[in-house]
Amino acid sequence: SSGINAEYGGSSHPSIVPYQGFKTFDGFIVVAANTDLQFYDLAEAVGWPWLCSNPMFSTNEMRVDNRTELLGHLEERFAEETTQFWVDAARDLSFSVSVVNDVKEAFEHAQAQHDNIVKTSLHPTENVEVKFVGHPVRYNNEDVGVYAAPPVLGQHTSDVLSELGYSQDDIRQLKNRKVVQSL
Repeated sequence: SSGINAEYGGSSHPSIVPYQGFKTFDGFIVVAANTDLQFYDLAEAVGWPWLCSNPMFSTNEMRVDNRTELLGHLEERFAEETTQFWVDAARDLSFSVSVVNDVKEAFEHAQAQHDNIVKTSLHPTENVEVKFVGHPVRYNNEDVGVYAAPPVLGQHTSDVLSELGYSQDDIRQLKNRKVVQSL
């Protein structure tokens, strides 16, 4: 609302601290403590209630002003415990912790399985199944996607050039001169 663009800060939020990703002992999490109450719960969960009584961190405005120092403390603390430890620590508190999954974990996640979000298609030249993410939205509980493996280089070149008005002879000449590649 100020008309000034915030500086980009990786996964961090420009006006809420902490609200970003952190490395844990065995993975990554995203932590969101949007309000002072949530920050107090976070301070208790990390075992550092003194953070709340420190004037540098007592309000979100002060946490934003002292972002670097606070994040240094939190980065150190989150790295000492496992991802699951932090998920469990936040379970009954007001701040949020979410696991950051790698691609394999995301594809195997129970929610991805339930939503049938992982699609497969036969690779056009390698004769193997390729996995990819399907359309995340359903309309009237119907899957709206039409799924095919990503094309290989040159797979649709002739079709596209034909649709643009090139004759088969023109396309053959472009291929012979190695201007385009086609299967």
